[in-house]
Parts: sequence; structure tokens; C-alpha cells
Amino acid sequence: MKFLLLNPPMDYTAITKESSFEAYLPPVGLLYIASSLEKKGQEVKLIDFVAESFSKEKLKDVLSGIDAVGITITSQVSTSAKKLIDLIKEINPKIKVIIGGPHCTLQGKQVLVDMNADISVSGEGENTIVEIVDSLNGKKDLSKIHGVFYRENNKIKHGLPAEEIEDLDSIPFPSLHLIDKYNYGKEAITGVTFFAKGKIASIVTTRGCPFDCRFCVSKAITKKYRWRSAENVVKEFEEIAKKYDTVFVVDDNFLMNKKRAHKIMDLLIEKKLGIDIWIVGIRVTDADEEIFKKMKKAGVKSLEFGIESGNQDVLDYYNKRITLEKAEKAIKLSKKTGFFTVGNFIIGSPIEEKRHVMDTIKFAKKLNLDFAFFNSFYFLKGSEIWADAFKEGKIKENELFVPCDSQRGLCNFSVKELRDLISYAARSYYFRPRYVFDQFFRQIFVYRNLRVTKTAIKLFIDPKQESVLLGS
Repeated sequence: MKFLLLNPPMDYTAITKESSFEAYLPPVGLLYIASSLEKKGQEVKLIDFVAESFSKEKLKDVLSGIDAVGITITSQVSTSAKKLIDLIKEINPKIKVIIGGPHCTLQGKQVLVDMNADISVSGEGENTIVEIVDSLNGKKDLSKIHGVFYRENNKIKHGLPAEEIEDLDSIPFPSLHLIDKYNYGKEAITGVTFFAKGKIASIVTTRGCPFDCRFCVSKAITKKYRWRSAENVVKEFEEIAKKYDTVFVVDDNFLMNKKRAHKIMDLLIEKKLGIDIWIVGIRVTDADEEIFKKMKKAGVKSLEFGIESGNQDVLDYYNKRITLEKAEKAIKLSKKTGFFTVGNFIIGSPIEEKRHVMDTIKFAKKLNLDFAFFNSFYFLKGSEIWADAFKEGKIKENELFVPCDSQRGLCNFSVKELRDLISYAARSYYFRPRYVFDQFFRQIFVYRNLRVTKTAIKLFIDPKQESVLLGS
């Protein structure tokens, strides 16, 4: 069979070849599905409409000769995905449309009520997609497949309960050859991937998260925390290093298993792959001088932390299980080791007042991270905070991605007020003398990253680029 895997566009009108601002990293979930299909002997094509321009004519062309389409969906792009599915069915009603991803896992049966797809996969899809191929070929009944909802005789039915894959080493490596034509992370300066070296890939070495942060949906999507063996991880690193210059490790908690992390770094040091490694999921409580030194030697260039707030009461409200003191120590050690440091902050939680926001900005400045992301608080279905708001009648069951809004009694800021605060936070953080001088020194003498220097010069020459940097 011929499969087409699609990453839906974020916005059908804004994406052009010249400005694909959201295409920071490859759609690794789709690449895992592709590898399972290819191992099964299926022919697979992949189109990332976040990384390239979308048009109905292009969609019609790529659908030619295709038997089934697979689409990954997050709640943020569910409206876009629905439109994409409708277009596919308009072009060729006979094509089977299979959807999966976090949105489908959270919504279960409802996603097929909302969207004109044929089959929805809840949970991990690498094994399920192989069984779906057998079903499409008449060799297996969908009712006997784990984690699926499907249409039959104008009714929506379900198969067996979804199962998580225990042995992550058994999953084939993502089919990176399908994205050879894309150059992720280099089209805009709004994300850290812009500062990474050369051609970029990504890798997932764990699944799930053992923690219970109240704003997060991780536990609702992946129940159990699991990890791949050090040998399996390094083998994939070796494959990536043949064609790529930088790899982003997109785990929620890469250092959770310190013994495994040490082994991975020891093997990478031994292999001398010459690839830059950026790790985007590190807890401040896992900062450790011994492992940091080893990571630096192994080629790790950057660490990204979820700091979330500069207020201890807000961190406790989130059940984050970290302290401001731990965050300071972690960033100080990271910079001492020579890592590019990135921190994520959330502004506008239900208990926050303006003083909390100002304290978070102040704390971020005190840390003086190389990159600080200030994000608006959202109520995400599957999180404990969303569930509380739902019980109080402030959020409806079909609202999966709800912004902070004082007019709905969800928080202390209106949507506009929060947007203005986010803009102020970014401007206040980046356009201050200490940050500018520190970055000039660190990028040239510590990181030796001339790309950043060129960007700074570009911003100086053309101040209009400032809005791009701030994401406004």
C-alpha cells in the first residue's frame, strides 16, 4: 500500500516558502510511524506543511496514487487538521484517513465525531499502524486492534484498549530520509534552533514523565515513564551523525535516570561523533557537576529548563517540586560548564497577580539565561488545573486549549493584558545592556557562534526585525 503522512499547517494563510516560522524541529512522531510502515513493506511519503507552503493544488498532487493518509494532530492545530481532512475527502472520498497524536488520545471517540476521518489512534501508534495495514488488506478486524476508534455502518466503534510499548528498543528508528528536503530551524530567529549548527535532527530517548505538574497533560497522554537503553540511543546518534550536524533531544526528563545518562555520555565520548547535542528537557533538580562535565565532553551544547516562575508560591501551586534556589544553582552550574542556557516561564496562572509576573521577569533577568521564553498560561485538557476549572463550570468539556481570561473568571488578566505582559517581558529581558554585552562576549568567546553575532548586526541595521525576535 502507498501511505502519505501529513503534518498539518498551523495556519493556511500565513505560511509561505519564505516564512515557515513554526518549523523548528522534524515531526518525530510521524517519522516513527513511517519507520513502522516501511518495516512492514509499505511505500511511504511524508509532507510537512509546517515546513513548506500549503495549497489545495499541492495537496491534490501528493494524494495521487495514495491508498491511505496518516495525520498527526495536537489540540492547537485541531481546527487546521479538520480542514485538511475535509479537503482530502473532497479530493478523493475513497482515501482512508487515519489520525493520531495527543489530540486523538485526549478526545477518544469524540475526535471522530468532530472530524471526517476513518480511523483514530489513541496512544502510541507504532504497533497499531502495522495492525491497521493488515485491517486495510482484509487480514484483521479493527475491533481486535488496540487503541483504535473507527467508523462502521454509520456508527463509531472502538477496538481493544490502548497499550503502551514496554520495550522502546524494539521500535525502529525514525525514517529521517523522508525529510531530507527540509531545513528545520533556520527560517526564523524566534526559536533556539536558529542558533544551532548546520542541519538539524531530533531524537526521543524516553517516553512519559514521572512527575505530576498540575498544568501539564503528559500523564493524560503517556501513563508510564519508560526509557531506551544507552546502547540503542547511541546507535541512533550514530545514524543521525552521518547526515546531520545538530540533534535536539526532546525528552521531558533526559536526566531522570542518571546511570543511563552517564552510560550514554561515556559511549558518545568513545564514539567521537562530532555532532552538537541540544537537550530540551532538564529539571533543575538534576543539575550535577559530574554529569554536566561529561555531557560537555560528549558534545552537549545547550540545556533547556522548565523553570516556569520566579515565585515559590506559584511553583508550589503547580506542584513543580523545585525551588528558586535550585533553579539558580542549576543555571549557574550550566553557564560555568559552558552550556548555552534556555529557560521556559509561564505567565498568568489562576493565582497570579501582576506582582507575580514582575517577579518572574526579575528572576529571569537575575538568572541571565542565553534565551528566555515567556509563555501565556493555557488550560490544557488532561491537566489537573483544567479539570478544576471544568468542575467549577468555567470551561466546557470540548474546550481543550483555553487561554487565561479574567472575563471568564479563569485568572486575573484579560487576554489582551496577558499578551501585553508577555511582550513587555520579552522586551524587558532582551533589550537591556547586561544581556547584550554578556551575549556578545559569550557567543563569540564561549560558544564561538558567529551566527548569533550576524543576527545581532542584522537587528542593529534593521530594527524592524525586532518584532520577529519577540514573536510579536
